[in-house]
Amino acid sequence: MAFLKSPLMTYALVLFAGHSSTVLAGDLADIYQQALKNDPQLKSAEANYRAGSEALPQARAGLLPQASLSADTRKIDTDTAEYNNHGYTVSLTQPVFDASAWFTFKQGQILTEQALTQFELAQQSLIQRTVEAYLGVLNADSQLETALAQERAIKRRLDQVNAQFEVGLIASTDVQEAQATYDNALVTRISAQGDLDNSYEALERLSGESYQRVSSLSADYPIAAPVPAAPAEWLEKAWQGNLSLKIARFGSESARHAAQAARSDHLPVLSLTAGHDYDSGNLSFDDQSKTDSIGLTLSVPLYSGGATESRSRQLQYALQQAQFDEEDALRNVTQTTRSLLRNLNTNALRVDALKQSIRSSELALKATEEGYRVGTRNVVDVLQAEQQLYSAKRDYASARFDFVSNLISFKLQLGTLSPEDINTLDGWLENPAQ
Repeated sequence: MAFLKSPLMTYALVLFAGHSSTVLAGDLADIYQQALKNDPQLKSAEANYRAGSEALPQARAGLLPQASLSADTRKIDTDTAEYNNHGYTVSLTQPVFDASAWFTFKQGQILTEQALTQFELAQQSLIQRTVEAYLGVLNADSQLETALAQERAIKRRLDQVNAQFEVGLIASTDVQEAQATYDNALVTRISAQGDLDNSYEALERLSGESYQRVSSLSADYPIAAPVPAAPAEWLEKAWQGNLSLKIARFGSESARHAAQAARSDHLPVLSLTAGHDYDSGNLSFDDQSKTDSIGLTLSVPLYSGGATESRSRQLQYALQQAQFDEEDALRNVTQTTRSLLRNLNTNALRVDALKQSIRSSELALKATEEGYRVGTRNVVDVLQAEQQLYSAKRDYASARFDFVSNLISFKLQLGTLSPEDINTLDGWLENPAQ
């Protein structure tokens, strides 16, 4: 899929103006607009595209007329006379048959298409990087929220255990177990806070803006395995639409034309030539002379010290390399597409299983707390049940974000990722709590 064919169309999306250097809260679509304006990788890719697109006019020049003008003026002093001589020559050369120039022109067309495809890939990659950075913040924020809730719950448990110990209802080992669990929860919370700060830094690097909050992913966001589940249809789409594979194919085709151009250096070149020569100041009775000429010039290369044959061999090896690179790209697309499809199926099943795991862990915690109250379970059992519940909550949140991440990567693999995917995902985001 080719989207945003022109670099200027990249910025044709509505861009928001007037943002301050520090933004309190951001939606995914807002951040993407900022990334379009500020991401240095995209700007670099656009500059690379503009440079690459010059390959075509340079290659076409070898098929077009070549005109030149030369002029001279001289003072001539002989034994019999002294005079000034000056003149000019205008010449025009039009290739009639030049196989090397033709194949170079075909290569220029391919290189321009390749440059455009590379820029399209950079645009799709920006979408993926934006979503990845945003999900990184959401995941880190979810992990911190869970860590804080776990810390508070264990702190209440620790206070309860200390109170019971003071009146002699429990042994000191229970207090030590609760204290150790609380200390571990504190470390987890501190690490989660650091991870969240780092994720905001990654978002700022991408967008050029500083954020303090982002909108959260709705609990109703649909998570379902792709249909069909079999990889055959998806592989066909990836083989046709994957931009990295297209770039590799363009590279192979470009190398083929380069090798053809090198082999054609052995062939004669036929050109139409025309010229006009004017000369003034000489010893003849007529002080001026004009000469017009037109004709065909045949140039036959005979021997260049072996350079032509060497270059032909060199580019033939380069062609083989490009063909192997294309084959490797095809295999990589095949493997990655299958893996992502498998991951999406696994993600969907895992999210459902973890949702059920949270319910089961909540029931297990209630049962353990009841057993603790009646004396059939100890505080260690309660702490373990709490840890199991919060672990399930963390895993569930991560599994949901993993599904979204893999879905975006899957669309990138198919070559179908577009700004509409940003808008769709943005529609499932909820404003952060004020």
